[in-house]
Amino acid sequence: MTSEKPIKVVAPFNGPVELGLRALCILTAAYPASYSLERLVVFDYLSVHSDDMPGGPAGLHPQTPHRGGEIFVRRGVLQEGLLLYQSRGLIERVYQDGGIFFTATDKSAGFLDALSTEYVTGLRARADWIVDSYGLLDDAELDAMVRERIGTWGAEFTMESVLWEEEAS
Repeated sequence: MTSEKPIKVVAPFNGPVELGLRALCILTAAYPASYSLERLVVFDYLSVHSDDMPGGPAGLHPQTPHRGGEIFVRRGVLQEGLLLYQSRGLIERVYQDGGIFFTATDKSAGFLDALSTEYVTGLRARADWIVDSYGLLDDAELDAMVRERIGTWGAEFTMESVLWEEEAS
């Protein structure tokens, strides 16, 4: 009888490594400010679907149907990503009035500077845009913005599919 260790497969897309990297870009753009997990969930969504916002840059990820639902499933994976980058000294957990927040460290920008892919370059540009556009919103304003728009993120595909059915008839 042999005892084999189970193989753990790490999801390369939208897994802890990628979500953690996106959070690291956002936190580095906002440095020395710190953000809550809830804010990072919203900002993570905007980092890849920036074209869902009026005047936003082109999105890094495709505009898939019902993508607004992505915002509801990011929290756990993002927490894993934050923990991963925290364990490497690139993100710091900060305890403040109001809860637990996350911030970049003095090593974060240098680490990101060492990454030269088109994706990371685009991600950093979108992180700057997010922080400049939405970083100063208070939690209630950010929540209201998301609630106002979440139903439209990806909803255009529902109407398109109805139109395709009518054209086929």
